[in-house]
Amino acid sequence: MNKLTLYKESIVNSYGQVFFSNHPWFGYLLLLASFLNPFIGFSGLLAGIISVLLADWMGFNKELLRSGLYTFNSIMVGFIVGAFFKFNIPFFGILILGAVFTTLISVWLSAFFSAYFIPFLSIPFILGVWTVLLGAGGFRAFELSERGIYTINELYSFWGEDIGAFLYNISLIKFPLLIDVYLKSLGAIFFQYNLLVGGIIAIGLLMYSRIAFSLSIIGFLTGYYFCDLLQGNMSELEYSYIGFNYILSAIALGGFFLIPSWRSYSLVILASMMIALSISALGSFFYNFGLPIYSLPFSLIAMLFLYILLQRQKDNGLVLVQHQLYSPEKNLYAHKHSLERYKNDTYFHIHLPFFGEWFVSQAHDGKITHKEDWKFAFDFVIADDTQKTFRAPGDKTTDFYCFDLPVLAPADGFVVTLEDGIHDNAIGDVNLDKNWGNAIVIKHGDFLYSKITHIKEGSFKVKIGDHVKKGDLLAKCGNSGRSPEPHIHFQMQSTPYIGAKTLEYPLAYYISKQNGKHQFHAFEYPEEGQTIFKVAPTNLIVEAMKFTPGKSFNLEVDENGVKSRVHWEVFTNALNQTYIYCKQTKSTAYFVNNGTLHYFTEFHGDSKSLLHHFFIGAHKVLLAYYPEVEVKDILPISGFYKGISKFLQDFVAPFNIYLKASYVSNFTDIDNEMDPKSIKFQSTSHAKIGLKTHSEVLFDMQLKEGSIHEFNIKKGEQCIQAKFIS
Repeated sequence: MNKLTLYKESIVNSYGQVFFSNHPWFGYLLLLASFLNPFIGFSGLLAGIISVLLADWMGFNKELLRSGLYTFNSIMVGFIVGAFFKFNIPFFGILILGAVFTTLISVWLSAFFSAYFIPFLSIPFILGVWTVLLGAGGFRAFELSERGIYTINELYSFWGEDIGAFLYNISLIKFPLLIDVYLKSLGAIFFQYNLLVGGIIAIGLLMYSRIAFSLSIIGFLTGYYFCDLLQGNMSELEYSYIGFNYILSAIALGGFFLIPSWRSYSLVILASMMIALSISALGSFFYNFGLPIYSLPFSLIAMLFLYILLQRQKDNGLVLVQHQLYSPEKNLYAHKHSLERYKNDTYFHIHLPFFGEWFVSQAHDGKITHKEDWKFAFDFVIADDTQKTFRAPGDKTTDFYCFDLPVLAPADGFVVTLEDGIHDNAIGDVNLDKNWGNAIVIKHGDFLYSKITHIKEGSFKVKIGDHVKKGDLLAKCGNSGRSPEPHIHFQMQSTPYIGAKTLEYPLAYYISKQNGKHQFHAFEYPEEGQTIFKVAPTNLIVEAMKFTPGKSFNLEVDENGVKSRVHWEVFTNALNQTYIYCKQTKSTAYFVNNGTLHYFTEFHGDSKSLLHHFFIGAHKVLLAYYPEVEVKDILPISGFYKGISKFLQDFVAPFNIYLKASYVSNFTDIDNEMDPKSIKFQSTSHAKIGLKTHSEVLFDMQLKEGSIHEFNIKKGEQCIQAKFIS
């Protein structure tokens, strides 16, 4: 990123940061709105430029600088200087010093409060303003301006007769008191107490976020009526328009730092009443020193709530945002999508402890031995097409299909318990004294262990203390303990003891075969009577979907007859997240490849780009060829829905998300199952409103010789063909 781009983005994002946004167009709109009063607008912009140059010169974090975090408070101080002081040489001195001081305070408080995981909000602005106002009082060279007293004259002086008359006529528009105070409170955030600035900000806020807009109204109305009910000093609202404290705190707590929900909206109501009380308390105290409180109540109450929420043991529905997307809607949709998509996912992936197809002879809460504290367990055997588990005559352990077959580590871990030396039973006999038989317990994490029992005597290939990896050979299937015939008993538990109680924990990925049909399972529990087996990746698919960091791709695109070229690159960020990046559209698609699935997780950028189409079409790809197996998923509605349907959904999203987007994929053709050179893949995406299908996207992809050869997309009348050329 070159310097000019960095500076431009820093300045624009600084304006957006006031309303917790990083949308460039909203930042530009706010910047333009500030120039309705050129003195205030110029002072704010100059303070922002000084702040950006200082932060860059001193070598502060460039990403934080680009986000506007270090500089938005300086711009607010610039507004104050432009509103209060006459333009002269000393004016520029105090503007520069105020911007420098506020920037340094911002960096300091950023480091200080980050240790407590809470934002510093507008505290640097308050400290900067107080320093400027108190400091200027000791120097006679600084002259206070009469700006704002003779508003009509200023409008004509600034803008000339035509524009001045237009702006003046707008100021004469009579709105109901609540709307008037609300709009002027919005304008007061930029220290311009007029309807036009407030109206511009309100429209920008509505377009940026329906949730933020509705929260601003809820917060403002709560504060207004609370003051009115208690017969508070309404002049604070109606004349100084300090109601922006309610607006900012509502957006911050209701939808930015917390996932929007009916609980966060309820918290906004509580916080607004507390802000009303704090405005009265702080105002009574600081006005004695001639210090305005401005946004201090908002900052203190918001920081108080955020710090207190961090002390909880569980969220109770008030969920703090973990990965900030700078949009209440995006935060909400991403959270809901993640909850639904990964609801059964586990941190540690536990896999089947064997090769090949095995039959579930007893599952959870089984009729024979899987009862009470030991009900969350599985028994596995191998059965033929007639459900027999042995070859004739079946009177010896060696007649049974599973006897002496490999037992594998279900996941990485350490061997913590191992028991051997127990004889394998004759068929039909059981050992009730050593009912678990030969057994092994592997620790995968704190309070997470797997146990495999009834192992063949003397077959262990590992010992206590060994580190094993998923799929490593542990031992052989036997018939020791309470086992009338050879089988594997498998369970998860929270302690390392052989006789420990079972723990309900899903198996990561497997395929079941029942009634001639195959089905893919992710983080589910095998059922009794199912034949199941591990997913066996197909090398051609694995290689084709291997987007290794450092690789780049050139694609030739034909969209409804219009040809173009697209370039993609693959990167890994500091959080070890891998993504495909398209520089032409500034779009990013994050993905995970875990050896079983290749799936996308997030998309940022242009929803019309080819990368977004690929993000949707190849949203989840099984890395193994099973033609009749469907892989199902849900899609994020952000970027999938547009227009009025998405606009209306945003308003009610904290209470109900009725828009849905589903996905299903499978492989349709292979040239040679033993040694494939070409495989075809297809997927279908459906967008639904309620029970009605709204739109549909068809995607097909051809894989050749370990790479993606081409893919096609059909969405309504839109047809896109993309071919990888290098």
